[in-house]
Amino acid sequence: SSVSGGLYNIASGIASAVNGGNHNIASGSSSAMNGGHNNEASRYASAVNGGWYNRASGWSSAVNGGSNNTASGDDSAVNGGRYNAASGPGSAVNGGKYNAASGKYSTVIGGKGKIASQENSVV
Repeated sequence: SSVSGGLYNIASGIASAVNGGNHNIASGSSSAMNGGHNNEASRYASAVNGGWYNRASGWSSAVNGGSNNTASGDDSAVNGGRYNAASGPGSAVNGGKYNAASGKYSTVIGGKGKIASQENSVV
């Protein structure tokens, strides 16, 4: 595990890394944190790339920027925006605000307050 720069960062997972930022935690094995503030990557191969108060807690999940976003489904992703959640396996939220992708392989394409709850749904 390694911490490269920043302040008050923790890389506690096996082969995890934090690269800059502050108050970030990479606790999952092979997890990565790249900048930002108060972010956490807590499962295997999870990653947070910048932003504030983001959480990647699913296996191979990612949050790419934005704030207060959560990728909790395995292989899920949130790409920017605020207060978005990707909880279904293989789900994604691409920007916007207050969106949720809870169905398996579901996608929300931006906007505000949208929910993709059915398998393979796109809203």
